[in-house]
Amino acid sequence: MKTLKKTALSAAIAVAGMTSISAAMAFDSVTWVWDATVNSTVDTSALSEINVTPEGLAMTENDQTALGTITATSLVTAVDNLLLPLIDGNTVDDLAAVESIATAVGNNAAIESDVSAQIDNSQVYSGIDATVGTVTATSSALAILNATVDVDATAVGNNMALDLTTISDDDAFAITNNEQLSVALLTSTATAGGVLFDGINGMGTDGTADVSAAATSVGNNLSITVDGNF
Repeated sequence: MKTLKKTALSAAIAVAGMTSISAAMAFDSVTWVWDATVNSTVDTSALSEINVTPEGLAMTENDQTALGTITATSLVTAVDNLLLPLIDGNTVDDLAAVESIATAVGNNAAIESDVSAQIDNSQVYSGIDATVGTVTATSSALAILNATVDVDATAVGNNMALDLTTISDDDAFAITNNEQLSVALLTSTATAGGVLFDGINGMGTDGTADVSAAATSVGNNLSITVDGNF
C-alpha cells in the first residue's frame, strides 16, 4: 500500500511599474529607442586530483537493443471480502488488500557491486522498419468490495541502475559512460473502479490511501547509487 503525499508549489510573480504623471505636461505619443552593447567574459577553471587504492574493480560493457512491441497487462476483477457485521462495525484492519501491477520495459540492466565500478552502457529501443516501437503497460482493479486497492502501471523504454555498496571508502566511486535512445510510443494506464467499502470504521484516518492508481511512462532512466547516496 502506498502513502500518497501532495506538495503544493506556488509561484508569485511581481511586476514593478513606474508611472509619472504631471498636470503641466501631456504627451500624445512617446518614442523610446534603446540600443545597448553588452560584452561578457566568463573564465572557469577547475582542478581535481583524487588518489585512491580500491580493493577491486567491476568493469562492465552493456549493449542492449530491443525492437518491436512490448506489452504488460494486469487485471484484477470481482474481489468480494464479505465481512460479518459487528455491533461496533468493522475496522480497516479487517480489509483485504488488492494489488494490480503491470511493468513493461524495453531494455533493463541492473548492476550491484561492493567495489569500484566502470560501466559502458548502450541501450536502444525502437520499432521495426517503418513501424513505431511501442511499450504499453495496462493495470486495472475493478469491482472490489472491502479491500484496499493499489494499482500501478509502468512503461519504460530503457532503464539502467547501478548500486554500489562498497567495502571501503577507496571503492566508493563509479565511472560511467551512458548512452540511451528511445524512439517509441510509451503508454501506461492505471484504473481503479467500482471499489466499495461497507460498514468500515476509521477510513482515511491512518494517513494512507485506501485506493491508489499510479501510471508512469519513462523514455530513458538512469539511476546510480553509491553507498546509499545519490
